[in-house]
This record gives sequence, C-alpha cells and structure tokens, in this order.
Amino acid sequence: MKTLMLALLCCGSSALAADAAHLTLLTEDYPPFNMADSGGRVVGLSTDIVRQLLQRAGISHDIELLPWVRAFNRAVLEPHTCVYSTTRTEQREHQFKWIGPVVENPWVLYARNDSKIPVPALEAVRPYRLGGYSGDAIAQFLIGKNFEVDLASADVQNVRKLLAGRIDFWATGKYSGALLAEREKAGASIRPVLTFNTTLMYLACNPRMDDRTVSLLNDTLERMRRDGSVARIQARYQQLQP
Repeated sequence: MKTLMLALLCCGSSALAADAAHLTLLTEDYPPFNMADSGGRVVGLSTDIVRQLLQRAGISHDIELLPWVRAFNRAVLEPHTCVYSTTRTEQREHQFKWIGPVVENPWVLYARNDSKIPVPALEAVRPYRLGGYSGDAIAQFLIGKNFEVDLASADVQNVRKLLAGRIDFWATGKYSGALLAEREKAGASIRPVLTFNTTLMYLACNPRMDDRTVSLLNDTLERMRRDGSVARIQARYQQLQP
C-alpha cells in the first residue's frame, strides 16, 4: 500500500509538471542573488536555487536579465512569467502568487568613510538625502516613511553618487551593496553604518498562474530545504558575504 501511494504521488506530480506551461523567469543585476557571469549566463545565489527548483519540479524555463522595473511589470502583466529576487511586501501581496522564501536580505545604510554623522538608528538619517533606485522595495519602504530618497535607475549608480557627495547615505542590500562597492572599487571609501531591516525574497509569479503549480513549487522548495540542497547552494556563496 505504501509503495502504491508513493507511486501515485510521483505520477501526480509528473502529470502536473507536464501540464505546467513553460515559464519565463525575469530578474535584475543584484549580486550575489542574481547577476550575469562573464559569458552572459544568469547566475547567483537565488538563481541557483530557482534553477534547481524548476528542474526538480520538471518545469521548463528560461531566465532573462532586465532592468528591475521592466522585469517586475512584465511579471505582473504576462502569463507564465515570474520575477525574482522579489521582496514580499503588503503593497505587492496581491500582484503575484508567491514561491518561497528563497533567500534573506538584510538592508543597510552605507556612508562615506569621512562622514561624521552618527547613525544609532534609522530615524537619525531623516534630515539627510538617501540613495535608492526605482521600483526597489528598500526605496519604497523609505519613501513610505517619508524619508528623502534620491532615486537612480540602477543601484550601482548610488555608489558613484555617494562617492561624489550627491547623496549622504546609500540604502541597499547588505550583500549586493558590498559586491557593488567592490565592483566600483569603492570598498576603501565607503562603509556600512547601520542594518535597519531584514526581509525575505521570493520567486513572484503572475497572478494567473495555476494554484497547483504554485503548490508544486512551494512543496519542492521545502523538500530542497529539508534535504540540505538550499544550504549547500548558500555555502558556495559564503565567501562573497562580508
């Protein structure tokens, strides 16, 4: 009987995967979670988890790197389309069907090394200009709390704006901020001064996605956590984390 039940579960999952449409996965350049390697292939911590998730679920897919606002809007509007790594917020809750969480993302403020402004808490930077980028959950969070946020089209631009004194602080993800600073050769000139939030990031799919597919993906991701697959992928990126 146990063997029969396992066979039925297996066949049921296989049939659902066969019925699931090919998925288009969209993401942005947000290292170490999602980024392009030297050959143009999309890689990263979230990408590796999501790619293995889709493979295990038996769902064909392709992955495309785009500016964040464009990727986000396409996932909202286009069937069989998902976007990652997406912070799950109250504002976004009903725009997607959610698979995850995939990864954690601490939020930090960066300052120039010569800054004398004390930052014991987020409220201390209210009089100052903060750097964020369009469509990003961190920027939306700060704007919602009535902070002055100078929006860029891409987060890497905020490194340059901070160095040039056009913003007083840069609000970004802890790990992506460290890698973008390194990429811009700014690691010796700027530093993180405050961690002010930690969020969870998801694979966010078009709201017309079949609920059975959403359940299949969430169940498969949970099995990946239990069998250590997610932890093994995370371990490969530990050297990138400051």
